[in-house]
Amino acid sequence: MENVLSYIRSQKPIKAPYTTIPKLVQKWASLKPENEVCVFYSQTLTRKSITYGQLYEDSYKLAKGLVRKGIGRDDIVGVGGNNTPEWLVSTFAVQLAGARPIHFPFLDKSGNGIKDLLNSIGGCSMLIFDPGHEDGHWKTIQNLASVDPETGSVKRSEIFGLKWIVLESPLSSSEKFFTISDLFCDDVITLPEIDPEDTASILMTSGSTGRPKTVEWSHYFFIQNAHKLDDAMDIAGILEKQEVPVYLNDRPFFWIGGYPFWCTITGGTRVTLSSTLAFSSISEMVNFSTKIAVKEKANSGFFIVPFLLELLAMKNFPLKFHSVITGGQPVPANCLSGIGIKYEVISDVYAASELGSIAQNTYRSSSASVGKFPAVGTEIKVVGFDERMVPLEENGEILVRSSPSFRGYVKNEERTQKVMTSSGWYKTDDFGHITKEGHLEVLGRVSDVMLISGLKVLPSAIESIIKKHPDVKQVIVFSIKDVKHADDIPCAAIVRKDGAMVTEEGLCDFVRKEINIDDEAVFIENIYVPKYIIFHKMDFPKTQTGKVDRSATKKISIPHQDNLK
Repeated sequence: MENVLSYIRSQKPIKAPYTTIPKLVQKWASLKPENEVCVFYSQTLTRKSITYGQLYEDSYKLAKGLVRKGIGRDDIVGVGGNNTPEWLVSTFAVQLAGARPIHFPFLDKSGNGIKDLLNSIGGCSMLIFDPGHEDGHWKTIQNLASVDPETGSVKRSEIFGLKWIVLESPLSSSEKFFTISDLFCDDVITLPEIDPEDTASILMTSGSTGRPKTVEWSHYFFIQNAHKLDDAMDIAGILEKQEVPVYLNDRPFFWIGGYPFWCTITGGTRVTLSSTLAFSSISEMVNFSTKIAVKEKANSGFFIVPFLLELLAMKNFPLKFHSVITGGQPVPANCLSGIGIKYEVISDVYAASELGSIAQNTYRSSSASVGKFPAVGTEIKVVGFDERMVPLEENGEILVRSSPSFRGYVKNEERTQKVMTSSGWYKTDDFGHITKEGHLEVLGRVSDVMLISGLKVLPSAIESIIKKHPDVKQVIVFSIKDVKHADDIPCAAIVRKDGAMVTEEGLCDFVRKEINIDDEAVFIENIYVPKYIIFHKMDFPKTQTGKVDRSATKKISIPHQDNLK
């Protein structure tokens, strides 16, 4: 009997409206102008919000101001910083002006990460960002450019093509600087027509290493993925209870897992944090977010796996969500144990920055079998090393093809060719199998990339920092699994130079100084500073080709790690 090969596809029709994000914002501004589209909380529990009506009105006025400044088609505008009402206004205004927003975080005080990101796509015409805590973001940008504070006109810049710098809100100091409110315009200015296939945003992929990789998402791409998210959150079940969907998602706007497109479909309210990265640990983040969930009476939410496991461990939690979504890494089966206790249903979503939702499943019983079905418009197959399909239930690399399709990385054809086949299949770098029941089960990663709090991090990024230390002869970074949070923990194996005396504490301090973390991104330390360092007296073992054997190095390091578990 011939083996059945590992291929599945969605049988559901695409129901997403073929329109643009600004059109949907305009729709809700007309139907529900006083309803809050997004609620924001700072670390001091200060609450801000913006309504649908205000969002559309301000975005429209800012879009006119952008057009008057000369911003239009083919222009790229950087919109960065924390989750703020002004971020939403700026992003939708750039879309209304026909330009393309690219979103970036402030992770280091030098600004080199921002410079590398923007220059990798050919630069941008304008930067719009919030000043940051104690004007920290503004101080970072001053390392990259000098500007006329009265007009926002750039005099000197290390970012290609940069003409304007505009702040979302005034500086905390008494210094006067050009803000988006100075651009608001009520004049009769015709805004361009926007097509659903036009670029809505340029987003960073979840990887944060090497040359920045960015992807363009069209308006229709966002809207279709919002529909998939709507389905995963069981919005129909919330509406049946005659409740307004209130969605807790603390992820940064610049990441696809936090991008604020869901509300454009549902007309519900998103509850978020101004800066998730300002917290020093998952536990601190969860405790803060759950307080907000109770206060805002959230009935749905998105939680990365470490967050969800921490939530499940909490006792006497006074709220039960109707639905929660998790993903970003393989989801442990014990996440179903919260059904009926912490939430009524849970959806496991397998997604990628390049494609959005790939496969998902909504579970309503703790005894359900774990597995995911292809998302709408998606094909999935599992292949072996020869890139030919393997039989059902045999492990291999997961390949995906979808509609709308992945357009490729911006200005990075070489990397695009590495992840795309000639017939349009995207190589996920994840391995798993397809069951006889037609479920996709994702088991892990093909390469040695680490998954830390939903971010993909290459060991080489951490190694390149450690190698700068004058006492380090060799370094191999690898990960072990955090049993409590199902997260990867970065570890480092080190060989010192002869006579060197660097310690674990000294090396960690060196890494902290090198990455120069922004005050509002202290969580980045959990990603780049190894939690455990093992010093070896002998050089690392090598392969037959003379290269350092990473796998063997990890194996000889494990016996020295009894304290890690």
